[in-house]
Amino acid sequence: LNKGRGKRIVVAGVTGKKKGKRTGKNKGDEKENKPDDTFIQPTLEFDFEQELSSWTDGILVRTVQKCGDRRYWEDWAKNIAKIAERQITAINALLDRGVGLEEFQLFLSGLRENTNPAISEADAIEMLAQQFISRPVFNALFEKYQFAENNPVSKTMNDMLDIVHDNTNAADLRELQRFYHSVKDRAQSIDNAAGRQQVVVELYDKFFKQAFPKMSDKLGIVYTPIPVVDFIVHSVHKVLQKEFGIKDGIGAQGVKILDPFTGTGTFIVRAIQSGLIRRSQLPYKYRHEMFACEIVLLAYYIACVNVEVAYHGVMKQEEYEPFNGICLTDTFRMDGNSANDKDLFAAFEDNGERVKNLCKQDIRVIIGNPPYSEGQENANDNNQNESYPYLNERIAKTYAAGAKSQLKNSLYNSYILAFRWASDRITDDGILAFVTNGSYIDNNSMTGFRQSLMGEYDTIYCFNLRGNARTSGVQRQKEKGNVFGGGTRTPIAIIILVKKKNRPVGQQATLHYHDIGDYLSREQKLEIIQGFGNYSTIPWQVLTPDEHGDWLNHRTSGYEKFLPIGDKSTKGKKD
Repeated sequence: LNKGRGKRIVVAGVTGKKKGKRTGKNKGDEKENKPDDTFIQPTLEFDFEQELSSWTDGILVRTVQKCGDRRYWEDWAKNIAKIAERQITAINALLDRGVGLEEFQLFLSGLRENTNPAISEADAIEMLAQQFISRPVFNALFEKYQFAENNPVSKTMNDMLDIVHDNTNAADLRELQRFYHSVKDRAQSIDNAAGRQQVVVELYDKFFKQAFPKMSDKLGIVYTPIPVVDFIVHSVHKVLQKEFGIKDGIGAQGVKILDPFTGTGTFIVRAIQSGLIRRSQLPYKYRHEMFACEIVLLAYYIACVNVEVAYHGVMKQEEYEPFNGICLTDTFRMDGNSANDKDLFAAFEDNGERVKNLCKQDIRVIIGNPPYSEGQENANDNNQNESYPYLNERIAKTYAAGAKSQLKNSLYNSYILAFRWASDRITDDGILAFVTNGSYIDNNSMTGFRQSLMGEYDTIYCFNLRGNARTSGVQRQKEKGNVFGGGTRTPIAIIILVKKKNRPVGQQATLHYHDIGDYLSREQKLEIIQGFGNYSTIPWQVLTPDEHGDWLNHRTSGYEKFLPIGDKSTKGKKD
């Protein structure tokens, strides 16, 4: 992950000594070797240039693997998942005795008001256990950074977390401390912002999913590779310049940016670090025109710290300035009513004010990686997705209304809800840029979704990254690597949707499409994305959808004229 290493590697032997005779008379005297008994291994230097430069990486990797007993974060997750279970039991026991009960009730009410009224006491206790474990990670990743004392949600929780700490098993505390040292050592050795950001992404991609799998499965948590994030940020900047004539792109005043499913804050962080926003523009943008939302408490904390540290790093600013644009909330529950409801957010008051402020903003750009989740696989898990009646109604009137297939469950997948919510949220002259499950590109049940996009937007850029692990045989080989690695089995696509208020009524969008290609590994795909840099350098193919809403693989129009063997409407009838 480092960029500051040199091209020269020194391969040096260790100075050694042969066994010599003692010259001291007494046992305590110093040992001394004869001059001709000493030998020194020769030192060799290799200068790696151009075609041999790959040797450098190879030697460095092997050196790291041979230095000490390295433990992977996946291994830590297995142990810490057990510690989390013991923490949940311990917190329940404390509350049964009345210890910390008042602090817990304040925390619970805050969660219900800010995220979801259906949150149970068991959910809140699990979150407390997660937060207790993760709180020192902030100190490990961002040393000497006083986040906990300034964040509005953190301040409400600190008393309860202190009580939990005082009642935690000593052996568990030692195990956690070793994990924190591992995180700190990894973070401190990185010499660039992109590398440090990658450490944060890897930590939550490799640790969070295994330590707290139920939460990860429910919310479809997968953290976005940096090259994909950078591609989207730079593409939005270019679209603002090309399509709307905004010379300063995302740095221009009035361009308000929202990441509604921010995860660890990577999109906002990379926008700050991109260099696309001038330092003279950044303070105003940071204070008034950048926004983010997150529902998972752990990810919310990391996102807060990530964005704030990125800002202070670019501005070379030592004085702490919080990022007031981030909210702990369920994005799908935010609507106009949230801005005016005086009874909401009493427990996390400052966070509630942030939510109300965000609801009043005219958002020009929405970027991010929405969760991909259709719900639990096993009904016994008691882990079903939340229901959003208003969004479901909107989907029924738009995406589902034009769907030809009778199987419409996939239209209520959380990433489709994200498209509906974001499409309704952006201004008339706006941009929506997501990296999502790419099944909508050619799925038969998505005809209404595709038709709605063509009708609602002026221009569409769809970059198909493939990676569908639910195929087999030759097709599976063609799909090959997924840019999210093992984080998802679905195909992936980057889509940029451009909405213009002056477009003629009924005019269909111009659809630009590019397939990344067959038989490519994850690494090759990320390299291609990084090579493009932004959407303007891609050799787009302009597609014309057919009357059925098919973008690819147009269906035969005469199929409906065939005599049906049977259908559901006549099932069970004799005639």
